[in-house]
Amino acid sequence: MKNTTTFDQTSHNKTRIALIGDSYAKDLFNAIIESKQLLNYQIRVHFIQQRCQIYLGPEDLQKWIPAKAIQFCKANKEYHIKYALPLIRQANIIFLAGRWRQWSALRLSSTIKALNLTRDQQVFVIGAKHFGKVNPRLYVDKTNEYRIKQRQFPPTDELIINEILEKTIDKSMFVNVQKMLCTGPNNTCPLFTPEGKLITYDGYHLTKYGAGYLGKILFSNSPLNRLL
Repeated sequence: MKNTTTFDQTSHNKTRIALIGDSYAKDLFNAIIESKQLLNYQIRVHFIQQRCQIYLGPEDLQKWIPAKAIQFCKANKEYHIKYALPLIRQANIIFLAGRWRQWSALRLSSTIKALNLTRDQQVFVIGAKHFGKVNPRLYVDKTNEYRIKQRQFPPTDELIINEILEKTIDKSMFVNVQKMLCTGPNNTCPLFTPEGKLITYDGYHLTKYGAGYLGKILFSNSPLNRLL
């Protein structure tokens, strides 16, 4: 998925979405496509490697990012959100999606302020998404009835990050993926769709079926349902 800095000025689809983030942003893009949402929107993606994180501000990133990762991020400057600013300036709607770290989650509200968005622009933060460790081979010969009963607890560190986002990001812009998906006993997460299709192949990222399943859920609930 190649980064771009412009929208199609001649398109009949006037509403513009800038989708910023790592492989979780790619998951969101796939969820939009597979669930056939936002068909009349222009969507452009700016990819930011997960180890570089989404942060805009004065603090020294070496406090939180390992030295090797710092070198990588400096060598690949497009992985800094400031290089997404030309795209963000043209967008009506901005999605920020990533596998957040605690330090970047704690500073996300200040990052959003630093983007200096206009009153007419909307921003949505996509929350944590984790289903626990998954081994697809364990379910190859299982029935659909067995599969749809399989649920797991998400990792504690992901829940902590999600709580940070819940407390610091306004509910009008926070997309609480974990709460929307993990509605089983004790907030456990499903591993399969109601049709018995695997949602995630590694606990983090979505399958084709998982993307379609997630997309329908996200856009049936607040706050994204107001885009439809």
